[in-house]
Amino acid sequence: MRSFSLSLFFLPLLGWVQAPPKALLWKVDGQGMSRPSYVVGTVHSRDSRAYGQVPQWLGIIRSVDAVAGELDLTATMAPSMDLAKAMMMPDGMKLADFYSKRKLKRVQEAVENELGPMAMMAGSIKPFFLMAMLSETTMRGDSSMVLDQYLQVKAEEMGKDVLGIETVQEQLDAVNDLPLEEQANMLYELVEHDFYRADMDRMMDAYAAQDLGRLTKIASLGGLSDKFSARLLTDRNQVMAQRVDSLVQDGRTFLFALGAAHLPGEEGVLARLRSMGYAVEPVMAGMRATSPQQPVRP
Repeated sequence: MRSFSLSLFFLPLLGWVQAPPKALLWKVDGQGMSRPSYVVGTVHSRDSRAYGQVPQWLGIIRSVDAVAGELDLTATMAPSMDLAKAMMMPDGMKLADFYSKRKLKRVQEAVENELGPMAMMAGSIKPFFLMAMLSETTMRGDSSMVLDQYLQVKAEEMGKDVLGIETVQEQLDAVNDLPLEEQANMLYELVEHDFYRADMDRMMDAYAAQDLGRLTKIASLGGLSDKFSARLLTDRNQVMAQRVDSLVQDGRTFLFALGAAHLPGEEGVLARLRSMGYAVEPVMAGMRATSPQQPVRP
């Protein structure tokens, strides 16, 4: 993977009580803030359809003090060896331990077709991380960077502060709460459904249309236990909202670039910020950004 993140398309989104406005960008104001900050729903994808609103978002970046993603994807991953180790199966365990011969052959064939020489290591990698690697290979690679990383790199080029509101270890802890057997079942379902290619394509179209309601419906693929869904989304949404609150109360203004899955729903980041007393309003496509828009060449 070019960069580690839990902002993955195959994770289910939480639903809205009613259809949300068609917007990926949201203004956050109130609670004593002298200037507003913003939250934008991103995707961990290099598909050009993800970049449609980037000129507007770059204008927002020019107007704020800092950009905060789930992780700081501009930083050199100092703990890269620790990350590599965390992706591997516990000593003495292999992918083959979780499948019948027939299922193992099916998974191995899919991994070899998609990952090529890297497939040699697949038997020792935790299934969740294999899913992430496989999902990335099946997405269009129109840009050299995934969207969330691109926004952070552009912010850094503008001289803005860039930070992550989570740590790699926190995201790894969320993954490790999912039993390996359940991860293996999810991996097999991904392979059996041809990596949900058609759904991925439809989701990108919905994202390009800024239609979080439609994106939510398409993304409800299932496959996660209630416990893990809560751990991966609901619990993290609470932490994210609390950290957004802490950062904006320090006086700086931000663009928070968070995975789109974390925004909607009664327990999503936007609703949680509203419950803290913030005014959270959509910024529709086509509204003027703070700075003149320029063509984007990701």
